[in-house]
Amino acid sequence: MSDTVLELKNVSREYPGVPPVRAIDNVTLKVMSGEYTAIVGASGSGKSTLLNLIGTLDRPTEGSVFIDGVNTSQLRDRQVAGLRSARIGFVFQQFHLLEGMTAVDNVATGLIYQGASRRSRQERSTTALHRVGLGHRCDHTPAMMSGGERQRVAIARALVGDPAIVLADEPTGNLDSKTSDDIVALLERLNAEGSTIVVITHDRELAQRIPRRISLSDGQIVDDATTTKEHS
Repeated sequence: MSDTVLELKNVSREYPGVPPVRAIDNVTLKVMSGEYTAIVGASGSGKSTLLNLIGTLDRPTEGSVFIDGVNTSQLRDRQVAGLRSARIGFVFQQFHLLEGMTAVDNVATGLIYQGASRRSRQERSTTALHRVGLGHRCDHTPAMMSGGERQRVAIARALVGDPAIVLADEPTGNLDSKTSDDIVALLERLNAEGSTIVVITHDRELAQRIPRRISLSDGQIVDDATTTKEHS
């Protein structure tokens, strides 16, 4: 275990072509336990590629990605998948919920690869739904929910396995402004409760509400700013 839950060391990702496309170019960064961070950039800045590298969904061409102190470049694909399942929670813009399943069963899918019993999965999923304010919706399917409620289910699924880090990809992208505010407030509360959260977004207004903002352009970090809360 480490206080550094995410570390990228001189990470690059190049795709073949003439000339080759260097989507991420020599990125080095650290995210510490308990941080709330935004990675912000315009379309084409490399955000999606960086998300895939941070989330171990893709491997870098150069450099190393460490998750919770583990150097993923030294792991085989199956070991990386196991680490991802146990230590990373994902929240996507499109929710990615299974329509035929109840909320509690959707959240429980986040525990299947951890070997938990069905009873344990159900109990922990119910607790996670209560944590995001959806305890009254456990038996509802996604079709019976609003967009904001669907995103809360997705956040509960990301949290249920107690990951080292939660990656939220445009978490308010499909929501109206009022619902977006509610989701942002929820993420702020979860971070205050101890969750380490990284939000990937093109929305600079959303990013300004997040204490640490890493700006990406042409595959490189061009700014890394932290807002310190003032104490009264």
